[in-house]
Amino acid sequence: MLVLVSAAATVVFLVACYYDIRHRSIPNSLPVAVTGAALVKWLVLAQLAAALWAAAAAAIVFAVTAILFTQGWIGGGDVKLAAAAVFLLGAPAAPHFLLLMALLGGVIAIAMLVGMAVARHRAGNGAAAAEKPTLPYGVAIAVAAIATIAFDGGPWTM
Repeated sequence: MLVLVSAAATVVFLVACYYDIRHRSIPNSLPVAVTGAALVKWLVLAQLAAALWAAAAAAIVFAVTAILFTQGWIGGGDVKLAAAAVFLLGAPAAPHFLLLMALLGGVIAIAMLVGMAVARHRAGNGAAAAEKPTLPYGVAIAVAAIATIAFDGGPWTM
């Protein structure tokens, strides 16, 4: 049963990647689906204390990322997806997930900067950027969550 929940959450994270790359937006239904998967996980495991710690860690991640949202540094979908991912993964896995998420976000940012520089070079030195670029940070969140599920001691031993 837990492997199915893990697979379902992975599919939801992949869909979040698609939406964030394509539309720079993450539909509310996706973090809700991850939260639902987390609730199923915690009900099946019947570990109330671990579930409460996971909820507390998710609340902290939500609060911190909400501050980043108010500064315009990340999107609202990123806030909800990161908090839902922490609730799914559990408090012990949260530090690994958050570190990987930050590293992947940096890699994506560098790749975008290089891509923009190449595009400007091809367009000519006098070409100005048409619009302010946005970073699909949901990709970093989703890939970090999938990797944490897969490699952090197995899908549900976190």
